[in-house]
Amino acid sequence: MVQRSADVPLCLRALLICLALCLTAAPLVAEVVDLGAAVQEHRALGWKLATVKKSMATKASISPALDSLKKQEDDLSSTIDVDRERLSGQLLSAVSEGRLQEAMAAVRALKAVGPDDPAAGSFRELERGLVRRLHREMLAPDTSPERLRGLLTLRRLLIEGPGAGLETTPAPTPREPRSVKTSVPIHIAFHWHMHQPIYWPYEDVVTTERRGVYSYSILDLFRSRYGPYTSWPRNAVAAGRGAGLAHLGAQVSFSGSLIENLDALGAIDPSFKSWTAPWKEARGWKTQLGNPRLDLVAFGYHHPLMALVDYEDIRRQIRAHRAAVQRAFGSDVPPSRGIFPPENAFAEWMIPALVDEQISWVMVDNIHFSRACRNYPWVKGENLYPPNGADQTNPDPGSWIQLNGLWAPSKEPAWASRPHWVALSDPDTGANARTPEQREAKMIAIPTSRYLGNEDGRGGFGALDYDRVMSQFLPYNTDPKHPILLVLHHDGDNYGGGTESYYHSNFQRFVEWVKANPDRFVATTVEDYLTRFPPDPNDVIHVEPGSWSGADNGDPEFHKWNGDPDAQTGYSPDRNSWGVLTAVRNAVLTAQAASPGDPRVEAAWKYLMVSETSCYEYWDGTEMWDSHPTRGANQAYLAALPVLEGRKGRDATGPTIYLPQREPYNPGAREWGDQPMPREFTVWTYVHDVSGLEEVVLEYRVEGAGSRGARWVRLPMTGRAIPSQTNPKPAVKADEYAVKVTLPPGTLASYRVAATDKVGNTARSVTQRVMVGTGAASGETPWKPAEPSAGDRVTVTSDRPGALHWGIDGWTLPPKQLWPSGTTPWPDGKSVETPLAEAGDGLYQAILGPFDGVEKPPRAIDFVFHNADGTWGRDWHVPVKTGPAASKGGR
Repeated sequence: MVQRSADVPLCLRALLICLALCLTAAPLVAEVVDLGAAVQEHRALGWKLATVKKSMATKASISPALDSLKKQEDDLSSTIDVDRERLSGQLLSAVSEGRLQEAMAAVRALKAVGPDDPAAGSFRELERGLVRRLHREMLAPDTSPERLRGLLTLRRLLIEGPGAGLETTPAPTPREPRSVKTSVPIHIAFHWHMHQPIYWPYEDVVTTERRGVYSYSILDLFRSRYGPYTSWPRNAVAAGRGAGLAHLGAQVSFSGSLIENLDALGAIDPSFKSWTAPWKEARGWKTQLGNPRLDLVAFGYHHPLMALVDYEDIRRQIRAHRAAVQRAFGSDVPPSRGIFPPENAFAEWMIPALVDEQISWVMVDNIHFSRACRNYPWVKGENLYPPNGADQTNPDPGSWIQLNGLWAPSKEPAWASRPHWVALSDPDTGANARTPEQREAKMIAIPTSRYLGNEDGRGGFGALDYDRVMSQFLPYNTDPKHPILLVLHHDGDNYGGGTESYYHSNFQRFVEWVKANPDRFVATTVEDYLTRFPPDPNDVIHVEPGSWSGADNGDPEFHKWNGDPDAQTGYSPDRNSWGVLTAVRNAVLTAQAASPGDPRVEAAWKYLMVSETSCYEYWDGTEMWDSHPTRGANQAYLAALPVLEGRKGRDATGPTIYLPQREPYNPGAREWGDQPMPREFTVWTYVHDVSGLEEVVLEYRVEGAGSRGARWVRLPMTGRAIPSQTNPKPAVKADEYAVKVTLPPGTLASYRVAATDKVGNTARSVTQRVMVGTGAASGETPWKPAEPSAGDRVTVTSDRPGALHWGIDGWTLPPKQLWPSGTTPWPDGKSVETPLAEAGDGLYQAILGPFDGVEKPPRAIDFVFHNADGTWGRDWHVPVKTGPAASKGGR
């Protein structure tokens, strides 16, 4: 979203870009560096971040000053993440190269940073991450005994502190780097997103500025982005065109509200009077295949979060945007066949509206390709909780790549950087659904690169080390019919991606680089790629709902626009807005059915559509943004009310249902904590009808063999009215409906909400799916019996494969007589690992004991799950009674 920040001061921006260049340009095998100096540099970054956070704490409103500080915080946080990974790698390299004493000295320096030091948090995170990396390195099959001793020494120092002993190890023989040869080049495309909202619904931006309702100058935000909004994108494309690159171009999403704002600004500011001219020129340029070099893709006029609004709303937003693009930039170029959904937020239930608007392809952040695969190697560092099992329907693509040289905490497969088809499934037949206009609900999903796009948005070529990072995909780019496509997507008018250098000097360097490496890399537009390499029509995949990383990392619940209630007050500004919009939408739809084409209905849609901008939820809690959805929705309701009051005959419009939500999202499985969430979950939504509601029910059906056509179980939902805290108060608001659902562990179920109004009209929501995990219910422990005695067999259960890492009596080595079959000692001499055996129903178990057969039975068992993906669970301490056995184990 464009209005997130004003530009960072030039000197700071240059410093950050230079720092990013220094960090990302490091070779994969680092040259000898001064580790002590590297530790102090990392400490300096922590101090800078602490200073920025302290400055932010003194400001209470959204303003250019706060925006700039927020930008600095984001940049420094990401820089620290990259630097932390780099420093960790340098320490491991020092061990491999025999510089153990230097590595030890560096670790002692970081351990010496006290808890009051502003950099302490980053250093503690570095320590934890380094311990995890050391564990993985020690488990590597090619780790020599000498290197293992060095890794163990470093790990002891990290855990035990400066008193740990020193061991030395000779340097192993350096390995020869492997060369990569390929005849299939990687294809690179760009997407630049441009947007500003209507800052006060509904008035033009000049009027809002003159009223002084904001604490900063709105017009200055536009003027600070003069280049991205006028000529800079044109100049970048011109550089590639002038260099003779046959397929180079860019995709741009340019919101209708931004067009409206710039037209208003052009009426009072001569510098913006001809702002559309560069766009008109560049839009007429063609690639070698005759496609636009600058493709103004489809979008929603007011930047709605399309996954949270309905079919009719999506279509109207797209049509209004298409008309605005044709008016502003000319009708000589046909409308784009592709769409960049606002916030890159996509869910498959959007497909019918997109297809009926004759859109052929949609951009989707590619982490939602990866997370929908079986055996996805989830890590906490991606800042998303694990995917729900119902979404993990794609086969494991294998060849999971851990990218280096940028912030990329989770692995991704090359498969997630190739276009595939996506389709909406009919819940009753399993076949592809039909749209309301009887088209097949199927389209092409273009993967946008989460980590490369995010990094490119920091400044382009240089801020992202194109050659080093992209070359890591080359060994997997083996299909000449479907080569890898890396789409670099980000705000084109914000942060480093909106700077003069991005579109000029840095983009020129990209043009020169790609021209010099034609056998490895090709610049392309999406349309040219699809013309040359169309995906197989039978290659239909599933993608998880979600958005891009720029919005709280894009979780599948769209929490950034759908925030949870406050823990103290129980109130959520976001949810309040959806309650208001649900009610008003029903009024507008009912008025439309009563008087199609009525100017009052069209006015109501105008006001409703501006109320749907995702910006108003994005900025909740600041100034007047919380009230903007209600402010616009009230205007829509007042416009529709005369039509509603004058309608004749029976109401033929069914209830309006907000997209049903569930809490917890992963019932019976993990989210952020170490323990599974409760298996019972609540489905909630907002429902409204102008004629009143007769009933609201949740319909669910357990999936599995023979479930097609099975009866839907119906659960009555209970409604409640939640008072609004907006100014003004809403003219009308929907009640919130909810019901609790309890299903057996391991259940895969479909569910939807059905509502019937007082005159007999019934409506149903989209159908969603959920997998109930096999983890312990709330309050349960992962071992049985709960209070074991020395004579018991203790069964320890996990819902993830791996090993049980355990010891006794405060992490001391258990006697060998107590080791189950397959147990191996851990290098620390204090613990052992026992493989977890499959136990059915998605569970994995190890059985310990009985313990009374040894001379000194243990008083406690200490254990932690060491998962197969290298991650670790929480530590457990299980007291063992020395009296008679309580039981003999069992599940």
